[in-house]
Amino acid sequence: MSCINVLLVEDQTLTRMGISLALNSGSSNCRIVAEAGSVHEAKELLKQLEKVDIVLLDLMLPDGNGSEIVQFLRSRGADTKVLVISADTTRENILQLIDLGIGGFISKFADISTLEAAITSVYSGIEYYGKDITEILHAVSTAKAQALDIFTSRELDIMRYCAKGLSVKQISEELNISTRTVENHKNNIFKKLGFNSTAELINYVFEHGIVHN
Repeated sequence: MSCINVLLVEDQTLTRMGISLALNSGSSNCRIVAEAGSVHEAKELLKQLEKVDIVLLDLMLPDGNGSEIVQFLRSRGADTKVLVISADTTRENILQLIDLGIGGFISKFADISTLEAAITSVYSGIEYYGKDITEILHAVSTAKAQALDIFTSRELDIMRYCAKGLSVKQISEELNISTRTVENHKNNIFKKLGFNSTAELINYVFEHGIVHN
């Protein structure tokens, strides 16, 4: 495998030095081509560097969040892959970054061999999530599946149409049922979820993957 060019984005100097020394050792096929300690520095380097295969990205930076760098890359149409390495493993952050198209996410507590394996995997186009991250994602997936068990197939259909912005009349035409039946189904859905508005329902539908953006 050819050498993997890595941009390391980490604000803690000692941590950055340790990762850089380990990855630049003779036994690794990774090479740190540049280092940044902030969102601004990372963006400037990404504009200047000719070839960066992977951004090894910390989330908590002094001038912003690492997700801004992911968004910056995507706005430029760059195919540079991103591997997040962070101590912040809250599920909300992980899911947000997955939606932005990161290639992997591992904890800062991982050892160097795990980091090397993660970089190699992401470089090869295979998503990589450490064991602790995988457990979080599995728990989220299981919770979503269980949440959907409370709805009938007809209710799920109506939820999807609501999320697409269809009115009660349009939904009734799509499903060939009366508007009153649609209203009854919506009321049942609201009771099950404790909601009072279609806006709340739409947010729920997207958050639980019933439809995708």
